[in-house]
Amino acid sequence: MSHSLKSLLKLSALGLSMGVLVGCAAMGDNDEEMDMMEDEAQAQAAEAMDVANEARETALEAEGTAKAAEYKANRNEEKIAELQEQIDRMFEESMQK
Repeated sequence: MSHSLKSLLKLSALGLSMGVLVGCAAMGDNDEEMDMMEDEAQAQAAEAMDVANEARETALEAEGTAKAAEYKANRNEEKIAELQEQIDRMFEESMQK
């Protein structure tokens, strides 16, 4: 998921940059305006990358939390099975008396 989000953000930034460049070319040779729009596009792309990196970190943290929860759940299932066996043995012993 984080890889596809990162790719989507890169493509969005690329599309935005291309749109800005095409728009600037259509408007003429106003170099200052073109430079300013290019800088803005690069800033937006950098911001998109920052957001993607934060999303990736959050996803990795969530994955770690989920794995820890799964481990605890599995361990609890094992403990419950052990207790159930003990209860069954105790019940069988009491029935034999």
